[in-house]
Amino acid sequence: MDLIPPEILLHIFEYVDGPAPSEMRLHDEPSLDLLVTRPGCAGGASLKAASLVSRSWRSLVLPYLFRHVLWKPAVYSLSAFTLNPIPLLKFLTHNQLTRHVLTFTMIIDFHDPATVGYLSRPQIRAVDLEWLWDHLFTVLDPLRFTILARPTTLAALLSRMLYLDDAWSFDIPYHILSVARSHRQVPTNGSLGNGQCSVPPSQAQSSSTWESAPVGAASNTPVTSPILRQASTFRPRASRAVPPCPLFTVRPWTSILLNEGSSTKVYRMYEFYLRRPPSILGALLGCEEHPNDTPLIPQTIVDFNYIAIFPLASHFEILVQNLPRVDRLFVQLIPKSGSGILEDVDEMKHIDPGDLWMERNTSYNSVMQELISTTDRQPNWSLLRVFESGDAYADRDAWESAVLILENSEMQDWRAKREGVFVRHVNDEALSWDDEVNGHVGGFANFSKPESLDH
Repeated sequence: MDLIPPEILLHIFEYVDGPAPSEMRLHDEPSLDLLVTRPGCAGGASLKAASLVSRSWRSLVLPYLFRHVLWKPAVYSLSAFTLNPIPLLKFLTHNQLTRHVLTFTMIIDFHDPATVGYLSRPQIRAVDLEWLWDHLFTVLDPLRFTILARPTTLAALLSRMLYLDDAWSFDIPYHILSVARSHRQVPTNGSLGNGQCSVPPSQAQSSSTWESAPVGAASNTPVTSPILRQASTFRPRASRAVPPCPLFTVRPWTSILLNEGSSTKVYRMYEFYLRRPPSILGALLGCEEHPNDTPLIPQTIVDFNYIAIFPLASHFEILVQNLPRVDRLFVQLIPKSGSGILEDVDEMKHIDPGDLWMERNTSYNSVMQELISTTDRQPNWSLLRVFESGDAYADRDAWESAVLILENSEMQDWRAKREGVFVRHVNDEALSWDDEVNGHVGGFANFSKPESLDH
């Protein structure tokens, strides 16, 4: 078997490999095993078996096995801060795998029984968070970074407060926050480091400038400095306060995704429409009281993806009234086909399905009003280029009604490009839009080949 040329083996491994869960399931209802490769799943299991054949096969397969890294640390306390990525980073560095990592997913299953009451305040010191982000992004240069955690943990990782007075009525165990980009960045001065875990980004040269690498290209050594606030290749936008959370500025992310899970349980409550879910949406948009009054979304973000299952219209209105300056907005408000939520007797117990659809319709009506309005609308809606609904395939009647509303409105800028997608036109021409700017759609092209082919 060792006589087979490595180029042929790599070609075979590419066919054997399958998409990672983090590429396919970010729009599903969050759960602890959502982004974990299931036993017997094609791709991962086959490649792991191939890595056991011989040392030469293992050296070829390892870069494929670690393209999508999932880190599930054991967390016993947030305030004591037991998140330690150094053993993982040392393993990746020792095996020269750091530059092959395309996506990094962090799953934290921590629940503090003491976290009850009106507000949950940050439980992690800012210096500890800076240490965590610095160590991760000093060694790794992922195209997508994803966190799956409880809402309270997610808020703590972002140093934000969380409203918890009504959290019990929603009973939403996990949320997903993901930031992504389509291209890696390479420094123009050629001063790349060796990617060792001991090199803090604060010691890197602050004068480095960064440019977008072409699709299919990747640096041969890991990126040393994760502070990329000088990413001049991205379009300048209106002045916005510098986000205080390093996670959002450590790379020039272009896409952000927030999946808030299912809100169906709150519909069992009397006057459910007055409830407020535990959510970091307001903190991301910077439309709440201090410290949630400063937007976390950086200027490089041009694509916003919001996923939830029957969220309350009053909560969704936060996004409508505070839409950030983005080019594309993706919204999914009902469960994906095949999820079985609406058919689950226990899930739907004491719930009037009419309430679910009424809130969904109210939410979409708010969006349509902003799209067709010519006056008194939130300014950033007039700058939006693409609006996409992830619910069009599951509810085509609603989609066709939305198309008719646009066609019969005074605002003629919006046209249906395909099912579920509206594109803004100016002078009968569609505004330019590059689908690749959305790192949460499709795969990544600039996966670097193993060492044996880099010559």
